[in-house]
Amino acid sequence: MAGEFFIAKKYFFSKKKVGLISATAFISISGFAIGVWALIIALSVLGGFEREVRDKILSFDSHIKIESSHGEGISDWENLKARLTGIANPIAIAPYVTGKAIIIKDEKQSVVILKGTTETGLSEVSKLSSSIIEGDIELEHEDIGGIVVGRNIAERLLVGAGDTVVVINPLVMNSPFSVPYSTRFVVTGIFSANIFNYDDAYTYVHYKYAQKFKRMADKVTGIEMSFGDFNESFKSAELLKASGLDGMKVMTWFDIHRDLLGAMKLEKLGAFVVLSLIILVAAFNVVSSLVMMVMDKRREIGILKALGAKDRSVGKIFILSGMFSGIIGISLGTISALFIIWIQKSYGLLKLPSDVYFINVLPVELDAMELMAVILVSLTLGFLATLYPALKAANLQPVESIHYE
Repeated sequence: MAGEFFIAKKYFFSKKKVGLISATAFISISGFAIGVWALIIALSVLGGFEREVRDKILSFDSHIKIESSHGEGISDWENLKARLTGIANPIAIAPYVTGKAIIIKDEKQSVVILKGTTETGLSEVSKLSSSIIEGDIELEHEDIGGIVVGRNIAERLLVGAGDTVVVINPLVMNSPFSVPYSTRFVVTGIFSANIFNYDDAYTYVHYKYAQKFKRMADKVTGIEMSFGDFNESFKSAELLKASGLDGMKVMTWFDIHRDLLGAMKLEKLGAFVVLSLIILVAAFNVVSSLVMMVMDKRREIGILKALGAKDRSVGKIFILSGMFSGIIGISLGTISALFIIWIQKSYGLLKLPSDVYFINVLPVELDAMELMAVILVSLTLGFLATLYPALKAANLQPVESIHYE
């Protein structure tokens, strides 16, 4: 193997190469480098956006939600809450009540999602308190209750902290001629999640007011919990499902936002496949470069075989020679991509318009498994590209090779 490696290295780095062969080898190396570089950069940018969206979601949503399978609500929720705490051991847990409502201020109105929870639910389960831009998360304000609204809702209604709004539930009516149920709240806080779906739709009140508003008596829509690490939610969800929660459905944060997060993962897969075509083109260049090298080295191959070299050894020489292109190109592409990612993470040189995106710096986040996948796929394509030329070289007959020289 050492001899085969030595000959392959001599062939690849030989200064006596035909100009076209050298140019083709250079193009192969460049193709691998550019392909790997583009693939790593693209995956890191998509991974950065995925991380930002995930973090934004988790800053407003819980890690696990427990709801009734049939949607009728949970009545004995306090005992269920204690049971869930014993099984999953979350760092925070709270009940919640959700439903649609109409919020009115003077002549302005907006359809919103009204969520009833506790102040613990807003500060520890959903981390909403960290996104308050005006006021606070006080949900029990004097006698009429407090409400926390999204920034877009506040702008549409022209309200600020301290203003009073009317919230109507048009679904709670005793007869077609009765007046919809309504109640007043004081706006105690305004939040900004920098995510349109939240800022434009969500409002928060204490769950007791939400129960009354939805005429749910002592029932709640469900129970939500959070953990020290969002990855713990998957294991905890399995434990909860295995514990025999009859009539309950357990949903992780990924289950709730499966459409969005699944679409982002599909984007990464699409980018991986499309940009891998650049590496595939480089692999074809390796084929053409090695085929020309085999033709140029016919005499040497014949001499090696005449001296007793086996077909397998000759094939290995050209496989190794071809792999040099892949290894050098992949190394250059990987090192340069990692350097650019480090520069962007450290200094944030590439900016984004903050009025268009919810962040002002291009995010980058590279997963180690994705990096390994890029390198392995590139090496595999490079290896497969060497098989045909190596087989062609191995099948050359010594007499014919020398005869034509």
